[in-house]
Amino acid sequence: MIEANLPDVYRAYIGCPNKQDWTRLQQFVDDEVVYNGEQFGLEKYRMMLERDFFDIPDLYFNVRLLISEPPHVASQLRLDCRPKGRFLGLPVNGKRVSFTENVWSVIDKAAIEAQL
Repeated sequence: MIEANLPDVYRAYIGCPNKQDWTRLQQFVDDEVVYNGEQFGLEKYRMMLERDFFDIPDLYFNVRLLISEPPHVASQLRLDCRPKGRFLGLPVNGKRVSFTENVWSVIDKAAIEAQL
């Protein structure tokens, strides 16, 4: 991978779930992917994203901050959406919530709680 292209590659990766283009996901996610320290694999990772989009129909990952120092990349994603039912154990039930998620998929749950 050419180091100068790492931010472009990351944005292309984020474009896969945003477009729900699950077939292209394999271009960016390894069959042996580890997610938050857990061995997931590509199929389980894809199923997790598909479930997220089922539970949050208007889900869209907006890259708010992207820092790249090859071979590492770090990002903060901004989400503004209406999860159906419960989300992170909270009774969101279609209410619009805004929050951030960082590269380790840690969601700012306190921001959601403050909005409910």
